[in-house]
Amino acid sequence: MRMLVLAGAAAALSGCADADWSDDAVTRFVERAEMCEHWMGEEPYDDSRRAEIERNLNNLRCTTIRRDGEALKVSRKDRPGDVVRIDAALAGF
Repeated sequence: MRMLVLAGAAAALSGCADADWSDDAVTRFVERAEMCEHWMGEEPYDDSRRAEIERNLNNLRCTTIRRDGEALKVSRKDRPGDVVRIDAALAGF
């Protein structure tokens, strides 16, 4: 009986997977890249602002954004929609 229930659940869930579906890792990366681009464009008009900008750039790991994006593209090579989104996010770097 347990096997029948598991087989039914697996069959029901198999329709949920979609080749165009993008997981949270890609969404988080795109959002991170957007925030890096935002903070890189901010004006450090005083010491306090400069510190805030540097803190955000460090917290977002903006110095590794290109490398992280390229690694994510390799892991998503079978999802062309994800690769397009990652490439678009990396366009500003």
